[in-house]
Amino acid sequence: MIRSVSARMAGARMAAAWAAWRAPFVPAVGVRSAATYTKILDKVLGVDVRNKEKVVAHTDIDPIYDRPVSLPATHGIPVCRVALWSFQLQRIDFYVDFCRKAAFHMGVSCSGAVPMPTVVRRWTVLRSPFVHKSSMEVFERRTRKRVLFVRDSDPEVVAKWLAYIHDNIPVGIGMKYWLHEHEPLDIGDRIESALKTGDTRHVDAQSLESTRYLEHVVKRGRRRLWTTYKDLPVYSRDAVAQMAGDIAAQLKANPRANIEEITNKVVMATRPEKEEKERKKRARMQRGTAAESTPAE
Repeated sequence: MIRSVSARMAGARMAAAWAAWRAPFVPAVGVRSAATYTKILDKVLGVDVRNKEKVVAHTDIDPIYDRPVSLPATHGIPVCRVALWSFQLQRIDFYVDFCRKAAFHMGVSCSGAVPMPTVVRRWTVLRSPFVHKSSMEVFERRTRKRVLFVRDSDPEVVAKWLAYIHDNIPVGIGMKYWLHEHEPLDIGDRIESALKTGDTRHVDAQSLESTRYLEHVVKRGRRRLWTTYKDLPVYSRDAVAQMAGDIAAQLKANPRANIEEITNKVVMATRPEKEEKERKKRARMQRGTAAESTPAE
């Protein structure tokens, strides 16, 4: 239906009168109208009634909506690395901002978040069996990952920060972290002194346990080496030269062979046979029995 200009002007006056009457009851807002009535309303009211974006000062915005700020690292010594992953991009980005803001207010130098490559997995299944086997459907899952780096911070504060973000982690986000422990240069002397004196006040219990386990492994390895090589005879120079010649001949025949296996096989071949070892053992036992049966003078 085509409307005349006078009818349009009358409609514009009625809309302006209604807006003026309603002004005391509701906050003044811009009038939304079609593009046809915009110029007419501007002429009647003498003002621009179109909606405009309101400019808000930065100081009036809640700090929770600001971008996270990171404390600068002084020496760049790594303390912790946190890996996060989720299937929802918006959720993981929100949680990363939460972690960085918590680190800033706790005095932890946290940098990131570094976006890692997205892991995409697809599964193809049948829509229907039998004659509809050619109709298939593909399902996809995308895993987003982010990494945070913590440097030049107190380990105790970092542990509290990790506990805080772990307690407030939302559903649908996975977290894993790695801690870097730094020891003084004289940690070896401290552990050795603690093992001798028994004073473990200045040494971590885990370090002592690791040192004891390492000593146990070394002793066991020495016993095994001694059990393996104690029966080897004392080689002369000619015997060593002959073994070297055998090893060189085998390597010449097969250049791709493992030299360690060949050397081990050649050296082990010079060990006395089992029968010879048993004969020596019986002889020692007989000598011991004869010494016991001899009466003392």
